Amino acid sequence: MKIQQSVPGIEDQAANTNVKQLRGLIWMCAILLILVATTAAYFVWLMSQNNELASNSLRILDRSEWLGEPPTGFTLLRTPVSNVIIHHTATEGCDTEDVCIYRMRMIQSFHMASLGFTDIGYNFLVGGDGKVYVGRGWHAQGQHINGYGPVSLSIAFIGTFGNEAPPNHQVRAAKRLMDEGVRLHKLHPDYHIYAHRQLRPTESPGQKLFELMQHWPRWTEDVTALRRLNNAPLRFVARAAWLAQPALEALPPWTLPAKNVRFVSTSTESCDTQASCTFRMRYLQTLHIESFDKQDINYNFVVGGDGSVYVARGWDASCESASTDEPPFDGLIVGFLGMSEPSTTQRKVAQELLAQGIKMGKLAEDYQLRDELK
Repeated sequence: MKIQQSVPGIEDQAANTNVKQLRGLIWMCAILLILVATTAAYFVWLMSQNNELASNSLRILDRSEWLGEPPTGFTLLRTPVSNVIIHHTATEGCDTEDVCIYRMRMIQSFHMASLGFTDIGYNFLVGGDGKVYVGRGWHAQGQHINGYGPVSLSIAFIGTFGNEAPPNHQVRAAKRLMDEGVRLHKLHPDYHIYAHRQLRPTESPGQKLFELMQHWPRWTEDVTALRRLNNAPLRFVARAAWLAQPALEALPPWTLPAKNVRFVSTSTESCDTQASCTFRMRYLQTLHIESFDKQDINYNFVVGGDGSVYVARGWDASCESASTDEPPFDGLIVGFLGMSEPSTTQRKVAQELLAQGIKMGKLAEDYQLRDELK
């Protein structure tokens, strides 16, 4: 009897072949899915990088792009400069390119037609759209603050920032512009940043922007070096300018030159604009006359936090005693607006005031200083 061995049939061989093909297909699909997922992830990452680069890029529109009129003249700016002065335009802001271009053209027209400038006054302007608009550019002196064009670069924020701060992208564009200035060797690597209000009695660049600026690493509180670089004189605010009322009686003169100087605090809130310092001066005069029975504000000069010298009794009239129990101080009394230690700028301005007094013959060269602020 023969025993028949089972031999795989055609059906079994076909089934095995199909299983192998199915496994291969599954592996191919898995590999393909991995490749697709990897490629998709790469493109998502690449797009995010491109978006980040786009958000951080500096977009500068030249004069032809905002349809600027040609200047009627200009003076070359020697670069690199070491100072940047920040302004605001004190106009409405803009958050699209079209509106910013309109603002640029209006500002240029006002500067040239009404102020008699040879061009828009600023070197660069920054819009609320996060773009930079070329004014006079890197190579021409600005007409932003009289006398400071040759030693600084001016950047104006389009808008008014007394009550609202500029958006982050507008601030970021201004900072990137300054970085670009360093890269192009138009700005010195150790440049200093100042606010318009630190050099002139103005609100510019607005309180909120000024508060932001004070946290910038290159913002500089002490303007003495810049003023000396420009040979700028002390800023005196006359009695009429701070709206002083007349003294109740004629103030007694004193023997000049004075041999004594006294530094005192006004024990009031500080101030950093002419408007706020004027308010403090008027308050002090009223307080001294009505509450302390003085004939006038009882200082010769007062130094404000805005870097200005406010004329009180001036060089030629003596001050009264602080109380009936002590004799009048025989010398010059300089008040410092504020309650705490005065700023470096205030102290340097006071020293310049005394130096001027010596030159004018109002103060003896060997004067004695009584500093009650320490």
